[in-house]
Amino acid sequence: MENQSLSCYPHGCSQSVAVTDKGAIDTLLSRLGNLYRATTHAGDQAAQYWADIAVNSKHPLAPLANVPGVFAALWTPEVAPTTAVTLATAGYGFVALPKNLMHFTTASGARGIAQSGMIRSSRFGMSGIFGPGVYMARKGLPLNGFIKAQATIPIHLSTPAGTVRIVPYLVYVRWGVGGVRIAP
Repeated sequence: MENQSLSCYPHGCSQSVAVTDKGAIDTLLSRLGNLYRATTHAGDQAAQYWADIAVNSKHPLAPLANVPGVFAALWTPEVAPTTAVTLATAGYGFVALPKNLMHFTTASGARGIAQSGMIRSSRFGMSGIFGPGVYMARKGLPLNGFIKAQATIPIHLSTPAGTVRIVPYLVYVRWGVGGVRIAP
């Protein structure tokens, strides 16, 4: 893209001043900024449009206009940055997971896992701080402050399908109440 320039004579000055395009990067950033402003303005208008229908229409299905209104509100000037970050990082917890993880348990827990061939899910609460599921780590004690002090026995396993990274290296979870079957 070639630089564009314009020569102008400021009031009361005999010499011209060249105003030039600063380059392709600045042009791209300017266009992205304009696109962001235009789309968030459109989102704001759409949210208002659907809100007006939901409030002012006498039609019995008018309250359903709140559904597209909520989606439009996700791209208003006040909310769009949060929406963009959320969408941009949505896959972070699921991509590039390690092939193997460790589940830490107590001696009695290890005996139960060996007998049943199953790691039972933790319940929500102190053991299941991020919800019910099987908790694992890539790095173990003493680095991991999430593992109970008495859970010192590592159970090495292939990363189960559906595992999510919560805190890199320290907390991985396979949510659910079904547990994880381990290979014999």
